[in-house]
Amino acid sequence: MITTQELQELAPAVFQTEKSPKLTDRYSMVPTIEIIESFSKSGWIVSDANQVGFGKYGKHCVKMRNSVLPKVGDSLVEAIITNSHDGLSKLQIGAGLFRLVCSNGLIVPQNDLISFDQRHLKISVSDVEEITENFIKSTPIIERSVTKMMDKKMSEDEKIDFVTKAIGYRWKNVDDISDLTLENIIEPIRVDDFDSTLWNTFNVVQEKLIRGGFVKEQNGKSRKVKPITSLNMDTYINKKLWELAEMYV
Repeated sequence: MITTQELQELAPAVFQTEKSPKLTDRYSMVPTIEIIESFSKSGWIVSDANQVGFGKYGKHCVKMRNSVLPKVGDSLVEAIITNSHDGLSKLQIGAGLFRLVCSNGLIVPQNDLISFDQRHLKISVSDVEEITENFIKSTPIIERSVTKMMDKKMSEDEKIDFVTKAIGYRWKNVDDISDLTLENIIEPIRVDDFDSTLWNTFNVVQEKLIRGGFVKEQNGKSRKVKPITSLNMDTYINKKLWELAEMYV
């Protein structure tokens, strides 16, 4: 759980109650803090947040958890609220997984679990209760996918094939990809991921591509890959990796 002060520091736009002055009266504003308060009344707590830049109206993302939701494998289900007050992004409430063994977050594609996606409209407590109920009902869908990934054993050739396709989601430039050592990306960081399952491979690759930290050779020099700081890119890579993993089960 993060405090109100921490939330203010991580995503100041969450507390904005007025739309950008550049927007017309046709724009219907829904302050993110009101959404969070509605979720809180239904037993949800804020677990993490981030924002694009430090402006008052920019795109931001808040993750929340509810103790009534069952755990999926080694992960907790999260509600992911994405919003902005500059008219460039619509309000979205989707699902994600927080993996306990590595404190790593995944985003589940919207077609796999209930999602809320619309232009800015009012959200009542009853709406949140319905969303919560739909999350509970839909959790078995994502659990089946995770179980299949945990049961699927990956050969070295399959892992190389997986990471070869995966790196294309972060790097489009052929020269960038040619400098990568694939083994550095699929090498587990922790003991829990040593077992060669699809679930472990997926999580190891996802963590490396998002957080960076592994060594990349470029022009004869070694350097550490930087983490992804773009909220849009983080979401894109997460969703594409989930879709890729499901192709192997």
